[in-house]
Amino acid sequence: MVKGRWAYNWVQILAHHYGKSAVVFGALWLLALGGLFQSLALFEQMNFVWVGLALALMGAVAVKVMDSVKAGVLLFGLSLAVLGAVLGLLGWFGLALNEASVLGMVVVLALMMSNLVHVMAALLREMARGGFQHDALAEALNMNAAPILLSNLTTGLGFGVAAFYDPRLMDAAWIVVLGAAVSYAMLMTALPLILLRWFLEFRVGHYEDRHGFIGLAEKFQAYPRWVTLMLWLSALLVVMSLVYLGRKLDNLSAVGVMLATSFVVLLVFWHDLKITLMTLLSSVLSVILVLTAYFSVQNLQAISAVILIVPLGIVLDDAIHYFARYLKSKRGYFNDVESCHRFALASVGRPIWATTQILIAGLLVLSFSENTLVQQASLITLLAVLLASYIVLVWLPALGLKKAKNNR
Repeated sequence: MVKGRWAYNWVQILAHHYGKSAVVFGALWLLALGGLFQSLALFEQMNFVWVGLALALMGAVAVKVMDSVKAGVLLFGLSLAVLGAVLGLLGWFGLALNEASVLGMVVVLALMMSNLVHVMAALLREMARGGFQHDALAEALNMNAAPILLSNLTTGLGFGVAAFYDPRLMDAAWIVVLGAAVSYAMLMTALPLILLRWFLEFRVGHYEDRHGFIGLAEKFQAYPRWVTLMLWLSALLVVMSLVYLGRKLDNLSAVGVMLATSFVVLLVFWHDLKITLMTLLSSVLSVILVLTAYFSVQNLQAISAVILIVPLGIVLDDAIHYFARYLKSKRGYFNDVESCHRFALASVGRPIWATTQILIAGLLVLSFSENTLVQQASLITLLAVLLASYIVLVWLPALGLKKAKNNR
């Protein structure tokens, strides 16, 4: 199979065998869903009214940021299907939600929504360029399948390995692993099957679809001294935050193992040490700064490392998508840093920002949950996602453009 053509072949296979494919995947989903009746205790530890409200609000925000009512409805429906399948599988495996493992559902909620938004944003962009929906679907899958797989893999493996060092994470790790697997399976099967028959509205492309956030990064580039000052200030804040969190956090070994696992996975996939380090550092930076500020205000004497792992499992997504496009341009189109950043911003800048807006809406709702850990994790993740988007879409490109200018 020719590289890059697999997505088109996959869509054609589903189209030619639509009836059989729909029956098989529908039966598998119903089988997974049947596990809900095996353990009704799944609903005791988490108020799913908040989850439903979060999904509804994320769907509504998706309608706004994507200019498509059908896209918002599709995101809402598929998210419910993924959550139902995950809960059903938990029932079949005899796993129950407890106060700590519920945090895994927060990760799954954010992970699956991010996956869907990136594919839908790429699909709508290709359609705005004049592509037929089936062709746009294949192109969207082709562009996003690898970054999404990498994002899900780092999150799932990270939680799984960390659970061996912190038993409190074991049930949450199972939830995240199952959620990552089900989310990816739905993305590659249910989404194409639906879009082969259900046509979205025509949509005119946005300026940001072509140029992303390059204008904002160029404004930073115009003030190189400010960029340098902010770089040193950020480094100082990180050092201070690490000292603070080192005294407050318990069982940091699980966090270290999760980061090490993500590092190995990214390095194996990308074969680029510099980009791997930049991906991890940009994500860790946002979580550390937000976590320090949050718990400084709360003035807590001790902090569970579990709270740190949840946002880490989510904010990596933005950086992975950005640098996946950066590497694609570096290895296939351009050989200079400036052009690579421009390509990444133009191709994935708007989807990252759309994902951020949608996740903020959902996490804001979950921050009102009765579960204290869910409250804390949702609010911290919300702030970390916002800061991570700023770092990825503005800060890193500004540094890259500044470096490119200095090398001329």
